[in-house]
Amino acid sequence: MSSGAPQLPPCPLCGDELRFEVLDDEKFLVAWSCLACGLIRTTEPA
Repeated sequence: MSSGAPQLPPCPLCGDELRFEVLDDEKFLVAWSCLACGLIRTTEPA
């Protein structure tokens, strides 16, 4: 049974769980980071 917390996507490089931080609420700009390998990506809707 799940705990109710949303499942975070895996890192495309190492498979560890990604963390996210909202950088801009109005633009929906989000930074995704991996604590294991250091990958950082940002996403923004088109």
